[in-house]
Amino acid sequence: MKGLPPALKRKKRYIAFELIGERNVDGKEFITTLWKTMLSLFGEIYSAHSGIWLEYFDGRRGILRCHRESLDKVKVALTLISRVGDVDIIPKILGVSGTIKKCKGKYLEVLKDASTSDGL
Repeated sequence: MKGLPPALKRKKRYIAFELIGERNVDGKEFITTLWKTMLSLFGEIYSAHSGIWLEYFDGRRGILRCHRESLDKVKVALTLISRVGDVDIIPKILGVSGTIKKCKGKYLEVLKDASTSDGL
């Protein structure tokens, strides 16, 4: 069976985010909380068509994939999360990109080299 041509495929966006909290968060708990927030805000049909997928997560920082049409609503749901499991968090969206490579390089790799002592 032949796949869809590129013109008919839904475009994706990658959201780089950071969770500020007292300790690291489990990835499964985080994505479950995000799905519950999406369901309560936008309902089952829209949540199912948003295409949310956790591409990368290390406990503090991560990358979410979603469809381009639902980008704004996924960002709203992400910022409304205040607790994952038993950890209080503050989500911070670092940026949005069209490719995962650019998202990692521009938003996540820069934070590894950052130093809090000199403010850079």
